[in-house]
Amino acid sequence: MKMGRFVVDGHIHATSAYTPGRKDQNKYKKDRMYREIDSSDNSEMILFDMDTYGIDMGILKPSIAGTTNEMQAAIVDKYPDRFRAECSDQTLRLKCMRGEATWSIEAALEEVEAALTWGKGKFVSIGENAPGGMGQVRPKAPTFEERREEFMAIAAVATKYDVCMDFHEYLYAGEWGGGPYEGFSIVYAVAKKYPEARIVIMHGGGQHQEDIRQACGLAARCDNVYLETGYWRAEHYELALKDPNVGAYKLIWGGGDTGSRIWSHYATTPGSKLRCPTGQWAQFKNPWPLPYQPDWYGFPTHQIHRLKDMDLAIQDEINLVIGGNAAKIYKLPVPMPDMFACGRPELSGVYWEETIPFLPEEQIQKKKKK
Repeated sequence: MKMGRFVVDGHIHATSAYTPGRKDQNKYKKDRMYREIDSSDNSEMILFDMDTYGIDMGILKPSIAGTTNEMQAAIVDKYPDRFRAECSDQTLRLKCMRGEATWSIEAALEEVEAALTWGKGKFVSIGENAPGGMGQVRPKAPTFEERREEFMAIAAVATKYDVCMDFHEYLYAGEWGGGPYEGFSIVYAVAKKYPEARIVIMHGGGQHQEDIRQACGLAARCDNVYLETGYWRAEHYELALKDPNVGAYKLIWGGGDTGSRIWSHYATTPGSKLRCPTGQWAQFKNPWPLPYQPDWYGFPTHQIHRLKDMDLAIQDEINLVIGGNAAKIYKLPVPMPDMFACGRPELSGVYWEETIPFLPEEQIQKKKKK
């Protein structure tokens, strides 16, 4: 059964793969985040799964060096009714990994702005890995203050082009001299300085309850911070849904890395409490692509159905989580008007009037009759 009226997967990798037999896959760094990958268009298999599970649209993310903004845009061109994409400094990232360029925030944002210009309407966010972040080869690691200023510059661009931005460095602040979760203080500072910037915390802060609790605390303090929930167990949703300052309006559902074979090294261990709840994370020294496409949607769709069994959400709230909020912040086309809950104080508190209308008329495909 389809989860709701309009379903959006907020986290898809349609161009990420390792090539079996390629001898230079580990050429640049041993860590998996610092490898160049061969890319391939996996959108047909992803669309098969989307149709199987009733997913209407999806947000494509680049990320690892080897995928490019142009590849993401080409898939949007091929399936404009099913996908929108995110962009980052992908070409610069690859050149830096190969030793052909030196990274700077200025060069990175020049590439991002170019993509947001030629790809207007196709790119709806900057991410998944913000320029200069995870997996980026740079002359030296930035200080905490330097990284904060880089995120300020990214937010300025996101605001200028009216697109979202991702944050995926909540557990990586140690690289800048910060402690666990200190990256969230960067998000807080950026969100307050750029209130029009829409910031999405990747994976809702992590896969463990304390990670998610910290992320919910951040979202509660910032009106423009959203949490992606692809890896969340149903039990974790309670942390957000029972908090009147977070609630259903702040959650963006997703498969959690749909389509990727790079990160899919999981043993099918039911009930695993380790790294990823889709299974037990198996750490291999030299990861390889699985010889089949893992079924990413089985776990996250099941968790949404569990929300009603656990009396954590009504269907109108679920419709916001699984698609309505994504349609709003990414400005996606939706088939009908009046599809999503708005104007309800018990869902949105004292700000209920600000939720009307939920989506502007230009995003509605079937207009209301006058």
